[in-house]
Amino acid sequence: PFWLTILPHRHLGRDFAAMMRLRLHSRAGPILKSSYVADGNWSGVVRHMSTAIPLLQVRLAKQHAVDGHSPWGLAFAGATMGGVGMALMSTARGPDASLCESMERVCLGKAEEFSDGTMREVSIGPEGSKSAILVHRHSGTFYATSPSCSHYGAPLRKGVTSSGAKGGPPTVSCPLHDATFDLKTGQVVRGPGLDGIASYSVEVAGDGMLYASVPAEIVAGTRKHATVAKKMVRKDPKDKRVFALIGGGPAALAAAETLRQEGYGGRIVMVTKEPHLPYDRVVLSKNLDKTAEALQLRSSDFFEKYDIEVLRKTTVNRLDVRGQTVHYVADGSDEESVLFYDKVLVAAGGTPRKLFCPGSAFEGIFTLRTADDAAEIAKEARKGQKMVVVGGSFIGMEVASSLKKRGVDVAVVAMESVPFERVLGKKVGASFARLLQKEGVEWFGSAQVRLFRGNDGKVNGVELEDGEVLSADAVVVGAGVLPNTRFIEGVTLDKNGAIVVGPLLSSEAVPTLFAAGDVCSFPALRTGTQVRIEHWDVATQQGRVAARNMLDQFTPFTTTPFFWSQILGKSLRFVGHAPDFLERVIIEGDVSGFEFISYYTEEDEIRAVATVNRDPVAVACAELMRRGKMPKVSELVLGTVNAEVILQRLQDLGKAK
Repeated sequence: PFWLTILPHRHLGRDFAAMMRLRLHSRAGPILKSSYVADGNWSGVVRHMSTAIPLLQVRLAKQHAVDGHSPWGLAFAGATMGGVGMALMSTARGPDASLCESMERVCLGKAEEFSDGTMREVSIGPEGSKSAILVHRHSGTFYATSPSCSHYGAPLRKGVTSSGAKGGPPTVSCPLHDATFDLKTGQVVRGPGLDGIASYSVEVAGDGMLYASVPAEIVAGTRKHATVAKKMVRKDPKDKRVFALIGGGPAALAAAETLRQEGYGGRIVMVTKEPHLPYDRVVLSKNLDKTAEALQLRSSDFFEKYDIEVLRKTTVNRLDVRGQTVHYVADGSDEESVLFYDKVLVAAGGTPRKLFCPGSAFEGIFTLRTADDAAEIAKEARKGQKMVVVGGSFIGMEVASSLKKRGVDVAVVAMESVPFERVLGKKVGASFARLLQKEGVEWFGSAQVRLFRGNDGKVNGVELEDGEVLSADAVVVGAGVLPNTRFIEGVTLDKNGAIVVGPLLSSEAVPTLFAAGDVCSFPALRTGTQVRIEHWDVATQQGRVAARNMLDQFTPFTTTPFFWSQILGKSLRFVGHAPDFLERVIIEGDVSGFEFISYYTEEDEIRAVATVNRDPVAVACAELMRRGKMPKVSELVLGTVNAEVILQRLQDLGKAK
């Protein structure tokens, strides 16, 4: 074993941002040909080492960093020279893992057969093997990644690949949830995913063939591609700052991770009423049987490893923003504790709205917010039971769908004439009303609950304003949420009780206070009007942006909202900010057959897009919206633009100029 220091060479490009040390271990044979190093032939160094060394271990000195293609910051080259380059990649599960990997050079085909602006999944294993990688090409440069999304495993080949805009990295986006990853590093760019995907080095050989360096075990099919955890720091005893995170949902978790990823070494204290660590709450309405443990986003070891304190089953009584103190009571304690903070993020989520009408206190009337709520509903949701769902938007419809799958007789009561009327419009809503009827779910539109009937303290019926009575063994109310902000003193709230913040997600009156998620009223990017969006993806991204601004990085929140749902087997995606009044909705496709795209317009601009069973059109529109490249309404009307043209426009942006 010996230490070799290799200085950046002018031909290696900007990927060598710092000096690296390579510790090489070999059991046999020459380790390096000194001539490679002497003449700066880095490709020769890499090629020789990858074939001549049975065991290679690459370690970065702690005091140095490199901005290369490795998602762990542990590669020592990148494909930056017009697609020609090579890096030995680690497939370690995280930045601190030991790097001990046998790499195999695999042929992917002729480079000229890969078109600019496209991606293709290529089999790399023996015949019959499922081993594959995803190859992307943008502006003449090649990239290779694992083929599946790290969020829920969706095949990325069904999503979209993008060349990057305004100095941003080239990316690939999942077709289901818009989880987006950097093609160079594999790291998360945006979306609900917490971990990145593996990325591999590629090179174009002299004969025009394209090659990638992939771990031998993946080629053989004996293990899966690794997910990638971004490097995070631990608490520094010298850093006396305290950042408080109020809430235990996606925004608080994303903020905690981002703080550590950005080098914050102070104390992080997450305070939550939940008895559980953060979990994927959005699954509950789609699958009532899921437990918090099954949906847990990070293990307890993760929080311990990175010194993130989580105070569970803890209620915040008061947030004094002037005195910068959090007053809270832990479960089982009668004494109030006080936490002094330097900055605070309020991401406390919302409380489900309840119906305040006669009988609302009866047993058997539920709301859905937590895993414990889902478990209680699941106990009642037995085959043949009669259940009424109050609310015709996403939560109500998803719960109705889940109940129907369990064999429950379901009726839905809503103020709208058709499902999703205020969000998706009457025509789309009418198609979902027909779907409910087809699946045996009763729909009572333009209706309101007058009172709940019951016997011996338990609900047994729902009486509507028109006098009709619906039998009910149980009721689920899904009528939206109210922001959890009643404990805050000295900060501006909007009419719904949300915290009013600026583009940096901080309160103008109290710059040490930040907000994210359901409690956050922020200025919309296009109009500047204050909006509040109850979406998981928005909350996650706001947590990341708020954390950066807590560290004075001055990063405005500019995320294009993306939402997804699953109703009775139909997949719905929604992207953008729809106008307040849906006066002009243009629909492409077969609405009755549930394969369509709905464009929500204002003047000559497409403000939002909803798709049903038309992936990946929604994620393509999301990328074009971010770039300001969406087609005009006049193009839709004239028939010069449709979904295929939209996908082609995004592909064309990745072509070499």
